[in-house]
Amino acid sequence: MSGMMITIDKMTGTVNVDGYQIKPSTKLAELPESFMTGQEMTVQVIREKVPCTFSSFIEATDSLETKVNLRFERDKLVSVFIHLTDLTKSYKEAADFYSSTPERKQMHLDWLQSKLGKGQDTYTSYQWGKVGVAQDRSDNVHIFIHNQNNIWAL
Repeated sequence: MSGMMITIDKMTGTVNVDGYQIKPSTKLAELPESFMTGQEMTVQVIREKVPCTFSSFIEATDSLETKVNLRFERDKLVSVFIHLTDLTKSYKEAADFYSSTPERKQMHLDWLQSKLGKGQDTYTSYQWGKVGVAQDRSDNVHIFIHNQNNIWAL
């Protein structure tokens, strides 16, 4: 199986997933059938509860699972998250997973630099939004792409 083709346009922030262009103007109803959309849920963002809907696309090769997760707030696309999982690694103990955080962060940063260039850091601002690598409280690592619709991140 060939790897999913994901590109990020450095000038506009448009993310191309397997030939489908994801832009700030993208609507949930326009997504291809390959995206699985969940029910609207309330998410705590800073100090406010915000209605959000997530839609995701997952593809795996022999060695890598790539999950693209789109976040919509009040029907506007605000963020694209990309989570990479190295399928050659198995974390038998929780400690193995937590101790691998620096390695997983580097894998995400290397992937992001392969798309946007070596100048890309763990956090970079563009005219169209912000991009970087982050981890949540559970040490899950992901790439974020926040566009101009995301009032929390800009």
